[in-house]
Amino acid sequence: MGSKKWKLTRANISSEVEELMRQHNLPRPIALYFAAREITAKQVAGFLNPQLRNLSDPYRFPGIEKAAERIWQAIANNEHILIHGDYDTDGITGSALLSLVLRRNGAKVSSFIPHRFDDGYGFTPESLHKALAIFGPCQLLITVDCGITSVDAVAEAVNMNIDTIITDHHEAGNELPQALAVINPKIYPELEDMHILSGAGTAFKLSHAFIKYGREHNLGGFTTHLEDVLDYVALGTVADIVPLLGENRIMVKYGIDILKKQFRPGIRALIESSKLKSDLSPSDITFKLAPRINAAGRVGDANIALSLLESDNIVEAYRFASELENYNRNRQDKEQEIYQEARAQLESNGQLQENYALLVAGNNWHQGVIGIVASRLARDFNRPTIVLSIQDDGVAYGSGRSIGSLNLVAALSKTAPLLERYGGHPMAVGIGVRAELINDFYQEFEQHVRAQMSEADLEEFNAYDGECNIQELNSEFFEYLNELAPFGHGNPKPIYRFNELEVVRVFPVGQRHTRGILQDRFRNQIEFIAFKFQPEEFMHGTVDVLATPQINNYMNTDRVQLNICDVRLSY
Repeated sequence: MGSKKWKLTRANISSEVEELMRQHNLPRPIALYFAAREITAKQVAGFLNPQLRNLSDPYRFPGIEKAAERIWQAIANNEHILIHGDYDTDGITGSALLSLVLRRNGAKVSSFIPHRFDDGYGFTPESLHKALAIFGPCQLLITVDCGITSVDAVAEAVNMNIDTIITDHHEAGNELPQALAVINPKIYPELEDMHILSGAGTAFKLSHAFIKYGREHNLGGFTTHLEDVLDYVALGTVADIVPLLGENRIMVKYGIDILKKQFRPGIRALIESSKLKSDLSPSDITFKLAPRINAAGRVGDANIALSLLESDNIVEAYRFASELENYNRNRQDKEQEIYQEARAQLESNGQLQENYALLVAGNNWHQGVIGIVASRLARDFNRPTIVLSIQDDGVAYGSGRSIGSLNLVAALSKTAPLLERYGGHPMAVGIGVRAELINDFYQEFEQHVRAQMSEADLEEFNAYDGECNIQELNSEFFEYLNELAPFGHGNPKPIYRFNELEVVRVFPVGQRHTRGILQDRFRNQIEFIAFKFQPEEFMHGTVDVLATPQINNYMNTDRVQLNICDVRLSY
């Protein structure tokens, strides 16, 4: 039986549910889903029918029209444009899509992805000079998924007569770089609805503005279909764990449809090497595709991943995909080794019993995988977690992952005097701290976390949208359920509570899972699958379950099924 508490996503929503059912003639479980997520009756139609035409005008971004004009000027003058990306999936896909759009319109473009260990994170004076040494002089530089804090690098570029356009979605520092244009939704309060864009999504906005400007001024862009690059946006957006709401929902929905078609050799090779079927979902990106792309930047050369995504040759693409597969296996081995060491630290140092925040550190832990370890530990123990790798130069570099609503960037800002550097998102950060200051930093960080959280925030619970019964899981419900996709961060699959179900049959599935049949008091039966549950947990007569309804297609036959996430005895 599960040990977590059960908690409604939102309580006291019956009037909202009734209003949604009345206005849109929705099945009650679907209305529950919308009300639990505070989606109003006015928003339902747009949510159920996301359309590309509903993407907002890119000119809403201050400076973006000027940036588009400068790119067209560079094309007219045959100037060299250098794209400076980042080494994660978001930065790589954003670089690939921007490069493709510009090349299709006659631009002379090179793309540079820095090496995690040789070059460090972001757009720096050092990475600028390295890129120029590789690709030669440029007259225009565009960053993707980085650059918002690159004051020195932009100043260096200006001194070299290089115009710079920043596209980024990370939190800004105290000073903005003096670039020709800074395209970052987070620095403009009037773009609050755009604050959830990924780096690839922000690069797409620049691409959109570029095409719009070209068409308006009869410069080009007439044969470019921006929806063709939404597969890149879907990969970057899902991989960067930004909410699949608003414009992200539109772009990811259409982008996944393009991914399924696999018309790019690189995408086809990546999907095949990941052993995925053609019916892709955001979870396939999260757990299969993105880890392979990220592995290149974590333990190898991220430019291999960029080359894969940009490849037009299927034989070449298979070779790049094979390299990513090797990188990913290497990444998994290193990650598991550090994870086990980190868990052993936590189980012996008393943090789990006494602290709200967790911190572990090791000598020369591989910096490419400690972010994943931090994510796993934060998920395992429901604590904000920082994992540090102490280097030979006496500086520890690391990654932090948050839980709930705790803003890690804000918490770290309180400890800034103790840090060499920090930055990132509210939920994921990178930091640097001198080894001798780790304990001082941890104590201060713990204090600030305690000030923002309570013991209740550390309690693990399973949230559900409302109570449901088997009879409500009809064909109309599943038609609507399909329209709620894509599911992912910010738009999780619905979870309903089903009460007083009699256990009719139970079967083990392998060593770790269980399937069977449940029955309500009206003798309506339904199949279930329960991953990571043992058959004994269902041998108690009558149970309540939390579950996501789904259609299980087996032997070309569709059957309604409950995917159970928790079970307990009925009282």
